[in-house]
Amino acid sequence: MTSFDNFVRLSSLLRLKKARALMLYLLLEPGRERRNSLIMDLFWQDIPNTKSQASLRQTVRHIREVSKGSLDIPIVTGGGSIYVDLPRNWSVLDEIVTGLDTAVKFEDAARKGKTFSETLDLLVGISDTFDGWLDVMQEHAKTRFRDALEAIIANGKARHAFQAAEYLADIDPSNEIAARYVMLKHWRNGSSTRAIDVYNRLYAMLDEAFDQEPEVATIEVLAAIKLDPEGSAQPDFQKAPPQKVTLSVQEVDNAELSTRDASFQAVLVSDLRSRLSRFREWHIIDSEPESDDFLSIHLKLFVIDGRSRLMVEVVRPRRRELLWSEIIDDPHKDWADKVRMLVINIGNALRVVIADRHGRDDRAQLYDRWLQSLALKGTWSKSDEVKAVALLRGITQEAPEFGPAHAELAGIFNIRHILRPGTFQEDRLKDAALSHALEAVSADAMDTRAHRVLAWCYCHKSEFDLAEFHFDQSLFLNPQNAHTIASCALGFAFCDNIPRTLEMIRELARLPEAMEPFHQIYLAAAHYLVGDFEACAAHCDVGDGSMSTVGGWHSIALAKLGDMEAAQQRLDRYRDEIAKKWCGDQEPTSRNIIDWYVSCFPLRNEAVRDDLRTALDHIAQSAALVTHVGRVDTDSPVER
Repeated sequence: MTSFDNFVRLSSLLRLKKARALMLYLLLEPGRERRNSLIMDLFWQDIPNTKSQASLRQTVRHIREVSKGSLDIPIVTGGGSIYVDLPRNWSVLDEIVTGLDTAVKFEDAARKGKTFSETLDLLVGISDTFDGWLDVMQEHAKTRFRDALEAIIANGKARHAFQAAEYLADIDPSNEIAARYVMLKHWRNGSSTRAIDVYNRLYAMLDEAFDQEPEVATIEVLAAIKLDPEGSAQPDFQKAPPQKVTLSVQEVDNAELSTRDASFQAVLVSDLRSRLSRFREWHIIDSEPESDDFLSIHLKLFVIDGRSRLMVEVVRPRRRELLWSEIIDDPHKDWADKVRMLVINIGNALRVVIADRHGRDDRAQLYDRWLQSLALKGTWSKSDEVKAVALLRGITQEAPEFGPAHAELAGIFNIRHILRPGTFQEDRLKDAALSHALEAVSADAMDTRAHRVLAWCYCHKSEFDLAEFHFDQSLFLNPQNAHTIASCALGFAFCDNIPRTLEMIRELARLPEAMEPFHQIYLAAAHYLVGDFEACAAHCDVGDGSMSTVGGWHSIALAKLGDMEAAQQRLDRYRDEIAKKWCGDQEPTSRNIIDWYVSCFPLRNEAVRDDLRTALDHIAQSAALVTHVGRVDTDSPVER
């Protein structure tokens, strides 16, 4: 079965659309087990469980019957899971990419690439969730092909490189490496008019889709063609492009800021990092590398006489060298316009040309309010949460297509019971959160934030297979983002997927500089749930006070480590902390606080919840016993 042609042949023989979809879903990751419940959620949404189970059995039987003989596809079922028993070192995309790399196989591989894309397109419509997965797979395939084709253009022989450039321009019309190569080829063949036409199409595409002009290297090729249409000089444009600047965007610690201003500073840093990462002219990293060859952009918010200012510096950290700086007045207002100019100024300081010709963004005011809501949400307080919800609801009413606002609303609804100790997550809030998260994914299926929030919604709805699916999607779209990794580590832990949790913990260990304080609590909980109580306690120490759940994890971890006295002291302090923030209808007694705490987490394995309760009860009872014994020893008469 391990050939693309067999894959296509089998797909053409399957008469059931869902059979073709299931075959593709399993074959893209051979050997990986998928839960039957996830398959049923993907392909038979809103259908009773008994009927969807029967449909799955029928679909698997159809694939097995059709694939008998030379096309035999070994589908293994049992234990509530399903997978294709093929070597993990084979994949459809690997076969296509390998073919592209070989000149004599290029045309056949390009045909396979187009067929693969068409196969994905023909499967649209099975379910919204599966459609989103198809979008992500299309983008992933395009990225794999683009990387391979760009390497061929840079290093391949003339005919092979021209084939690669034409194919790349077909699948990615905005790709300038392909456009430059095709322009040069036409020019050297004496067809300057065709070369200029390639540039004009590229310019229109970049202008309409990205609001940017072609790169300097592309403009230089155009200028050379116009100055010498006959191509008599033929300068060498095949020199290696200059190495991209590596940038790290960091916030400067400022103990003088209020909690809300500190949260706003973190939001501005995250927003600037996100905007800079969209440009091709530099490489953005989350943490500082070991080498000296990088620059840092430092942001520091400060308040003077009631007015906020943001200081931005571009520095070479290893040499302690300041390259450029700017102060932005009142970043709370018109941030979209101000950050646009900031990006241009950073580009100028680094001698990088970027384009911004469309001026003011009509949604700038919405964006300011959205950023304010992020800062308010980041304080983890009830009063600021209320203000954030009001801002976000206003945005979703004015601009229903503004996906980020829907995603943040869903995120707030997912954690409201944590922001308000003593309250419990109601079904209506779970439904509202899910509705907004689905809107966010619908607005932009490639938004990693939207998939991450949707995954948490499914966790709270106890649909853990779909939760894991969207955690995977979020990671697939942005595998190097510290917040995504931390959130997914905790999510997989709640879903009782220990191997994936450990994988995320290892990934996050590589990005210590990019972690926020509340990520420590994500990691504390994840470490506890995989049985590493020492690491849990250490993360709780570092993140103390950053979330309302930290004290519970800390006291239980200390108890598991055998330090019952420290566990009792931490639980006593935790009760005092929560009592001050209590929003429940009942009194914040030890029993009520424990009831609230163990209900906070969407755990797939209820035995874990029982263990949390048992551990906290044991600590509380031991503390009460110590207090009682101490009181007897103090107040009772001494026997002689």
